[in-house]
Amino acid sequence: MLDANDTRDSVLQRRARRFARRGEFRKAALALRERAELRNDAASFVALGDMYRRAARTADALRALKHGLYLHRQNGSIGRARTVARMIVRLDPWDAKAVRLSA
Repeated sequence: MLDANDTRDSVLQRRARRFARRGEFRKAALALRERAELRNDAASFVALGDMYRRAARTADALRALKHGLYLHRQNGSIGRARTVARMIVRLDPWDAKAVRLSA
């Protein structure tokens, strides 16, 4: 049910949560992808990457997580960037840059 104060962002966030609760991770990722494109912030891309991981779409997950890592580093959020680097290493232990940043 839409509220008069709903934004496209909040609608997409709720849609993604609803799909994820049902185990429909690919549909949740579609909503999060649209949200990430709308917001273009690090947290949105990290959430998208995690949802792709849950949907077993590793290449897409890595792409989104790397973009989130880049945005966190651009914003000076070194601790958050380190956490995202660790997520990347779990998916791709051979990613030398992520290994270096996760330490």
